[in-house]
Amino acid sequence: MSDTEELTLKLKALGLTQYEVKTLITLVALSSSTAEEIHKQTDIPTPRIYDTIDSLEKKGLVQTISGRPKRFEVITLKKGLDNLLRFKEQEFHDKLDKMATVSQEIMSLLSDPEYQSKLIIKPDELLEAYSSLEEMQIKTKDIIRKGEKEISIFTNVFYWYNDVNKEIKDALDKGVKVRVIMSIDDSKSKDVARNLLDLGAQVRSITEGNVLARGTLVDEEQVVFVIWVSPVKHEKYVYRPHFSSNSGIIEIFSNNFEYLWVKGKEISFE
Repeated sequence: MSDTEELTLKLKALGLTQYEVKTLITLVALSSSTAEEIHKQTDIPTPRIYDTIDSLEKKGLVQTISGRPKRFEVITLKKGLDNLLRFKEQEFHDKLDKMATVSQEIMSLLSDPEYQSKLIIKPDELLEAYSSLEEMQIKTKDIIRKGEKEISIFTNVFYWYNDVNKEIKDALDKGVKVRVIMSIDDSKSKDVARNLLDLGAQVRSITEGNVLARGTLVDEEQVVFVIWVSPVKHEKYVYRPHFSSNSGIIEIFSNNFEYLWVKGKEISFE
């Protein structure tokens, strides 16, 4: 593995997008650059370069040099990484604060007698059922294409990767964060994981048994999933795919994904 490839993997491990990594490495190599120079060195569209620079500036990794045209340069390594750490810490605290606020709002809402009287929810308001995995794949590709912030995929084996790899690549190119938790027990799964990492996705392997479900969670607003169930223990598994945008169901899958992610093992092909 070359130094550039290793640096790319390390930067992605810090949560930077594919465009951010390419821009940062280019700025390191050229000392300072204009948007047009960065465009010539990478495959990043010029309009997206300004968005990427803005994101890197907010994270404290680059700065703008005034002039016409504007030039951009990397902040010193130690200072830049310290800035990024503080940015991530603040981002985490902001998320916790938001969760605490929402939790209080939920408690207030649930204690309202008028609201409690409206808590009768029909099953078809929670879930939309599909008759086949093919229908599920169509919906999965559709919600991935609409993703704007984050896509989280959980699966025991990702043998269906080829069905969605274009949508995943397009999402990463748009700057959408993609995380995948999967089993990596055979050569096919390893190839899928390696390809995902090369595209800029974050991948971890399942470390505790199998996951009897697979699904795709997009922007914590929509989820497509299938759960494998054996009516009789040790007998053949059956399934029924579903889609939901219900906040309660979304929260269940989001919490489960985060649990698997924390327990998961970081992947390295060095």
